[in-house]
Amino acid sequence: MSTIARFHSHAETVIHISILAIGIVAGSCHIESIATAEELPPTAKIVDGLTLPDLAIWQDQNRVYFVLPQGKPLPVKITLPRLANVVRSIHWIADDNATMHVKSEPAEWTIDLSQHPGNSAAVIVVELDAPIELFKKTVVMRPDKDTGIILLPAKYAATHGSKLRFEPQPHKNTVGYWSDEHDTAEWTFESATAGVYEIDILQGCGKGHGGSKVTLHVADQSLDFVVEETGHFQNFVWRTLGSVTLNTPDVKETKLLQLVPQFKPGGAVMDVRAIRLCSKGSTRTFEPELADPESLPAGFGKGVRNQ
Repeated sequence: MSTIARFHSHAETVIHISILAIGIVAGSCHIESIATAEELPPTAKIVDGLTLPDLAIWQDQNRVYFVLPQGKPLPVKITLPRLANVVRSIHWIADDNATMHVKSEPAEWTIDLSQHPGNSAAVIVVELDAPIELFKKTVVMRPDKDTGIILLPAKYAATHGSKLRFEPQPHKNTVGYWSDEHDTAEWTFESATAGVYEIDILQGCGKGHGGSKVTLHVADQSLDFVVEETGHFQNFVWRTLGSVTLNTPDVKETKLLQLVPQFKPGGAVMDVRAIRLCSKGSTRTFEPELADPESLPAGFGKGVRNQ
């Protein structure tokens, strides 16, 4: 289980959902079949807050179902607002193999549909890491009840600028596409206890792209750091950037953590899978999450404990 998976189950979010429209581009192919109640799980429910003409949207646990009514043209693609989810796979209901992929932009996602297998209902199944969440900048992360660690996953980052975005593919699950050094990322959180917090970042950076200078802003304090190469943009390695002092006169007061690049010598700043704020001296794992272990530069350990 990854570091994020261990802590995510305890994270809470505050999300205000509004009605959001998503679009489709229709093709010439028509599908005569229609999903019936028997073809969807009996526990499936209509998704609240997400509507689309000519498509019914259902959910069951971590699955979302896009259901095309009888006699309507099969879409060429589906475009939806950015979600606060990792997309595990996308497939037709009659085929468990992933035949489609999500393409992410800063504010919206697109699914290009593969050829319908025929002889089955026109239902697209999107497998997520958790029940569907529409992304809002009001997502607030709170301390883990047992460890007090405040985890800020990439999927809850608000990105600003022309290129930077959350990339939801499972091998990425990162704030990435950071090719414009003027783009910034930020997270909102609450801290329950005043004191000194160490800040760790789970960052990746491809060979030849290291050396970007970045400033982390939080609670009127700043930490400057230089991005380290990890051999691959999806070789994510934990680093401790330094410490800040958090005062909490109001336990419900939200705080903002921002990443602001200052200089980018390579093609991209970095990828960021998570940031965490930990009470000084707290115990946590530094196990990396690697796409290509062979490319990891010498000097990076396979995981240590900080006492």
